[in-house]
Amino acid sequence: MERYRQDFVEAFYEYVKEFEHTSRFLKDEQTIRRHQDAIGHWFMALFSGEYGHDYFRELERVGMAHVKINLPAHYVNAAMHFVKRYIDDILDREVKDPQELTHLKRSVDKILDINLDVFTSSYIEEEKRVIFLSQKVETYLVGFARRFSYGLNLVLVLGLVFLGILVMGLFAYDLTHVFEGDIEKGLLATLGSLLMLWVVIELMDTEVQHLRGKKFAIKVFISVALVAVIRKILITTLSTETAIGKQLSLVFAVAVLGVIYWLIARVED
Repeated sequence: MERYRQDFVEAFYEYVKEFEHTSRFLKDEQTIRRHQDAIGHWFMALFSGEYGHDYFRELERVGMAHVKINLPAHYVNAAMHFVKRYIDDILDREVKDPQELTHLKRSVDKILDINLDVFTSSYIEEEKRVIFLSQKVETYLVGFARRFSYGLNLVLVLGLVFLGILVMGLFAYDLTHVFEGDIEKGLLATLGSLLMLWVVIELMDTEVQHLRGKKFAIKVFISVALVAVIRKILITTLSTETAIGKQLSLVFAVAVLGVIYWLIARVED
């Protein structure tokens, strides 16, 4: 496909020149050159093999750009149909194995469907948009809120890093009980510290995944509560004065949290 990049751009422009009002969207040479570069980049990105969050955000940006210039949606559909036919023609010329040809064409169809779906979604989102004050003000407010929310998530990650350092210090402190001769207390306290460290690692990993665009895992919160109660049970076993009722209540809490964790895991699966 790299060899056909420039040829694709030229063929694409020959095709879109047939559209009515094309000159309204491509007004001058500078705009045309910039758009040609973008089309060539988009064409090669189709075959990059990377279709994650960054790819999706870039498609969203392109889709919203089409919406902002009031490009009719049927132009996008027609252009995508041309791209499919162009790529199919290349595959027909380059690939001789019928089975491989069928496999590659199916892959291309999936990739183009992803692109068309995101582009179409941009038009749907625009139709749904309700304006309260002004579109410019609301766009600024929403953008500011998103950036502020992202900033708070970064602060949360930094807080978890600091908390992890403190837990490591607590682990070292609990370990001193073992060297002082109180092996039972030292082992149980150390085990509790390790559980807390595991909780911090899970929370940090979940938050990092959330920043990368994945859904927030509610299951992690339940596991945090579960570990906290288990640690409490370990600590209470060190004291001979702990009431049986309190220990039974902690065991009951573990049972309840375990059932909730199992239900959430089952729903997520």
